[in-house]
Amino acid sequence: MKKLLLIIIIISLGADFSSCQRELNEKTSAQNSLYSSKCTVVIDAGHGGKDNGTQGVDGTPEKDINLSISLALYDYFRVCGINSVLIRNGDYEFYKNVEKRTRSDLYNRLDFINTFENGVLISIHQNHFEEESQWGTQIWYSANNPESKIMADSILSTVKEYLQPDNKRNNKVSGDNYYLLYKAIKPSIMVECGFMSNKKENERLKQSEYQKDMAFCIMSSICNIV
Repeated sequence: MKKLLLIIIIISLGADFSSCQRELNEKTSAQNSLYSSKCTVVIDAGHGGKDNGTQGVDGTPEKDINLSISLALYDYFRVCGINSVLIRNGDYEFYKNVEKRTRSDLYNRLDFINTFENGVLISIHQNHFEEESQWGTQIWYSANNPESKIMADSILSTVKEYLQPDNKRNNKVSGDNYYLLYKAIKPSIMVECGFMSNKKENERLKQSEYQKDMAFCIMSSICNIV
């Protein structure tokens, strides 16, 4: 009931908690005792730094949209009393200067996720396809934990109901082409929020309000099952 009231407050006020909540992220270990949820949601903003990911039809880098949605998602989780941490909260990759860049980035992300005993991974990405007509959110989930599919289905159902009623896509189990999901033991999903190769959807994905709407759909879905 408390979570529901908090959600209603967020909607009614339309508050932007980004700056203060990012400061909280730097003190996560000290603050976790203030939150009562039984899991820690690890939010992975895909790519970063030299790794732009894919790009929109107008050249917008995927990494920027991933980060914006991830920051909003982090804010919503923390306000609703759910432990959450960000793998990155800026434009950088997750590796040390002495390490091999791409290989180390993925390994370090997986190691970070595994430090949380009751961790849940939500990796935020954007899609791209040769045919511009393709659009819509789709979620990949790890085959290593049955809760992964439950999370994925809950999120896609919410996105379809409130953001994309015409979305006909189905979620898919991940193979070894998605390293984090393939190696994950904990409940893990990758949310492909939309297709940056689709002009109309790319424009929506760049809008701050739509990014917050997407983050809110993800957060409210997880609140229902954690």
